[in-house]
Amino acid sequence: MRSTLRSIVRWHNDGGRRILPPNGKPPLRFGNELVSTPLVSTPVDALPSILTTYPPRVAAAMRGETLAPKSMTGRMSGYHIGWLDDAGRERHAVTGKLVRPSLCLWACEACGGDADDAIPAATAVEWVHNFTLVHDDIQDGDRDRHGRPTVWAVWGVAQAINAGDALHALAFRVLTESGVDPDRTLRAVRALSTATLEVVEGQCLDLALEGRVQIPVRGYLRMVRAKTGALLGAALEMGALTAGAPLATVRRFRRAGYLLGLSFQMRDDWLGTWGDSAITGKSSAGDVGRRKASLPLVAAYHALAPAAQRRLLRAFAERTDEATNEIRALLDDAGGARLTHDAPLQFAQKAVSVIASCDVPERFLATFREVASYVANRSR
Repeated sequence: MRSTLRSIVRWHNDGGRRILPPNGKPPLRFGNELVSTPLVSTPVDALPSILTTYPPRVAAAMRGETLAPKSMTGRMSGYHIGWLDDAGRERHAVTGKLVRPSLCLWACEACGGDADDAIPAATAVEWVHNFTLVHDDIQDGDRDRHGRPTVWAVWGVAQAINAGDALHALAFRVLTESGVDPDRTLRAVRALSTATLEVVEGQCLDLALEGRVQIPVRGYLRMVRAKTGALLGAALEMGALTAGAPLATVRRFRRAGYLLGLSFQMRDDWLGTWGDSAITGKSSAGDVGRRKASLPLVAAYHALAPAAQRRLLRAFAERTDEATNEIRALLDDAGGARLTHDAPLQFAQKAVSVIASCDVPERFLATFREVASYVANRSR
């Protein structure tokens, strides 16, 4: 387990160029910093204060910005968010955890700004996130999301593409009508558009890697950094930009978001393989059944002996229950749930270290620690 984790860490430190086998037992380091900042100890699924303080403000703002429910795009996007049923009738539903926009508002306040000024940036990030979800459901063939049929399952692929496109356009309309200093707004637009391009590239890589397990760990991390890390990075970056933070701080906040995104996706992958389906709400077959190039599978392949690697490749190419059982047995041989369990924690700790280097007030650092701990340890 430690060998695989050190390989992941060293790949990250080296800029993604290579993976080196561990040599001796040096302390785990990210860049030039020793990871020594402990995360707060909280109940596994206790929501951090950031995710209880900011979401009501974000949800209220999104309600005021949303597309008219009488329009086709308004009905489909409102349905996707959870505000409408498929006939366009209003329903009372919670709008997710709103992690990205909450981090955007937190970043603005942590850098000395007024969170109200960052509301447009925060909601823009969330609209873009939902645009990617609508399109992801199409590309992954997922017919259900949060216990309801997905947009494409109700209205068809072509109309769901329209719904996603509308959410993308809405994000930038909201952002450019913010009333914030025009220079800061322009920089926020660039940050969000750059992140969106990265997310799309990450999705392209994800689709290209599906069904493959013999990929380098660096290939997996490259995909995750783009697909999941980019938008979290943009959320923190845009909050800092809105507050008028120095460029060095803005860049560090963006880096912390990328690291938090890596932690988030690694934990998601771990839960997709070893999590309790009754808690996660995912299929009991998990990512193994879908043959996704998740971290546990990629790391296991590199941890196995050559003969076992060949068995894994053969089983991965088959879509039978017997093959799935063999894959799980090989995962156990490679180290099982322990193999990649600690990787999310390491990247979450690094995200905290990066924020700590920005000299933010202690109360804001403490709340960021809560978020990082939640991301790395959650059970759903």
